Amino acid sequence: MEAICHRCSATVEPDAQYCPNCGAPQIRYLPQEDAAPIPVPAKHSASVVFGGIAWPVAIRISIVVALITGALTTLLAPGSILWVTGGAFLAIRLYARRTPQHPLPRRSGIRIGGLVGLLTAAVALTGNSLFLVIQRFALHQGSVIDTQLTSIVTQAAARASSMDPQAPVSILTSFWLSPEGRTGLILLTMAFLSVLILLFAIAGGAFAAQLARSRTRGAAL
Repeated sequence: MEAICHRCSATVEPDAQYCPNCGAPQIRYLPQEDAAPIPVPAKHSASVVFGGIAWPVAIRISIVVALITGALTTLLAPGSILWVTGGAFLAIRLYARRTPQHPLPRRSGIRIGGLVGLLTAAVALTGNSLFLVIQRFALHQGSVIDTQLTSIVTQAAARASSMDPQAPVSILTSFWLSPEGRTGLILLTMAFLSVLILLFAIAGGAFAAQLARSRTRGAAL
């Protein structure tokens, strides 16, 4: 197929390098092979993975579970540890179902369980504090709380006196029965309960992760 010179519009042979009429160099457009497809960057995952854990998913599940377990811990104190352990176990199971593409080692179960424990402790601490305020000021049952605290302090003083007769039991008893001492005793009790909640939630998370991993290995075999 003949071409046209870009300068003088004379007819030029297809393989000619110069125009025979004006001598202008000719421009040739050679067909190119199909270009390689431009890689399209993959969409970012909806979950931000850090330390092997999809934290947005883990946080959402932990908040929902903690609200339930924290409320049950506040209302049903005798079974609080079972609620916390079961709540951490449930959170791990829900997380494993929502993120099957992520492995679930024991350390991930410990971290998620610890998150559930911290959130549950916060909910339980808030619920217990509100309950005490309502009981004392709204229901006017402050005497009931004081009686319970006095009984706890008296029993502890009796045990301490039997173990060490020389201990200043009377001084300690008068302090713990003062308004400041009773407030401190309530705070210590709540702090102790929070530590128990955290430890049992971590244990529940670790157990659930280990169980899920064992099931995954069994299914692979």
